[in-house]
Amino acid sequence: MKQNWNRSSRRTTILTLTAAALLGLSVFPSVCPPRSAAFRPHQIAAAPGTEPAKPQASIEPMQVPLSLAPAPSEYDNKAVANVTDVLNLRAEPSTEGKILGKCYRGSGGVILEQKDGWTKIRSGKLEGWLKNDYLVFGQDIKPLAKELGLFTAKVTTQTLNVREEPSTESAIVGLAAGDDYYPVLEEKDGWAKIQLASDSSGYVSTQYTKISVTPGKAVSIEAEQAALKAAEQKQEKKQEKKKEEEKPKYVIKASDDEVYLMAACVMMESGGYSYDGQLAVANVIVNRVKSGRWGGSITDVIYAQGQFPGASSGLLDKYLTKGPSKSVLKAVKAALSGTNNIGDYLFFQSTKAADYGSYSSYTVVGGNCFYKK
Repeated sequence: MKQNWNRSSRRTTILTLTAAALLGLSVFPSVCPPRSAAFRPHQIAAAPGTEPAKPQASIEPMQVPLSLAPAPSEYDNKAVANVTDVLNLRAEPSTEGKILGKCYRGSGGVILEQKDGWTKIRSGKLEGWLKNDYLVFGQDIKPLAKELGLFTAKVTTQTLNVREEPSTESAIVGLAAGDDYYPVLEEKDGWAKIQLASDSSGYVSTQYTKISVTPGKAVSIEAEQAALKAAEQKQEKKQEKKKEEEKPKYVIKASDDEVYLMAACVMMESGGYSYDGQLAVANVIVNRVKSGRWGGSITDVIYAQGQFPGASSGLLDKYLTKGPSKSVLKAVKAALSGTNNIGDYLFFQSTKAADYGSYSSYTVVGGNCFYKK
């Protein structure tokens, strides 16, 4: 019975020693082998009467997979407005904050800070807060940039050929300067189509360019107001130019008031005659303005002493009040535009009162005789 116990005890001891060795533990306190001894950590001396313990296999180190951080992206640390109208850039992260400027769709900048659903950016010369609900960040910028054409190409050589087509065999249409930025219109198969000027574009090899996203810049309130004023002025000039273009090209200077005065005079002198008769009287007034003998304007000619008696008698005033007929107004505008049916005659008299024998030449149109003395 005692013998059995000893065998069991020895077996337990061996197992304990083996386990301790595997774990790198010492079961003999304060005892170290001599320096000259060859110490083998995987072998334990066998107890008398037992087989030496077999060397244990080395424990292989664990293979832990490494998780590498993603490479930096050109979209990192940027925010771009994605709105249908405009996004206010504020001095504080609050809808009550003072408005410093405006960000239109595609405008944005570098992220400086984020707080409570707001992002502070630097855009151009402005710094301010934008509400996150109306922004896109990181890789989400890419589809918007592609849609709005926010990509620019920076030439990395001293100069770079710009070609008509995306091929080195294509004709050169210009040169892109080194370190300059050009808007990218499209990119395909190692070529980028860039905007050279408002009316010209061409292809450059992407091997010699650096293409990046360039959001639009925020616009300050002052700049926006100046732009609105400039736009209004431009529109006003455009309207004025349009009015000038729409005005008839008269052969003599004539304001709207003078056209009306001339029509009233023609109405007084030949209102009851045919259109040709009205046109003939209108041409007498035009010829007289051209001659300069009675002044240099329609008003001067009509009110010249002794020329149109009705102008001084008050009769003309009645026609001014009544207004000319459509036919007379048409004849006056035709004469002013260069339609002439009497040549260079300066005088006329009704056919009833005409002294034909005293005229060097004459022509009769409607109820009047037009002559030269």
